[in-house]
Amino acid sequence: MLLALEIIGIIFMITMIFIAIWGFILANQAYNQMRYQNYLLEKITQNIYMLACKLDGNRDNDNNNLKTEDNINEEK
Repeated sequence: MLLALEIIGIIFMITMIFIAIWGFILANQAYNQMRYQNYLLEKITQNIYMLACKLDGNRDNDNNNLKTEDNINEEK
């Protein structure tokens, strides 16, 4: 009876070690995938921000050009 309990205990420990190692591998892969996803989201956010800044800059330049043209036309 004691031998059977020892065998069951050893099998249980080996199974738990296998599950723990497999769980660590899966958690590590999920973590790396989340890091890569966050990196991509950060790059997309930066590019959208830069595009928005360029568009705002172009709008400001267009508004300044229109005001300058209006001033020139009024002086004539």
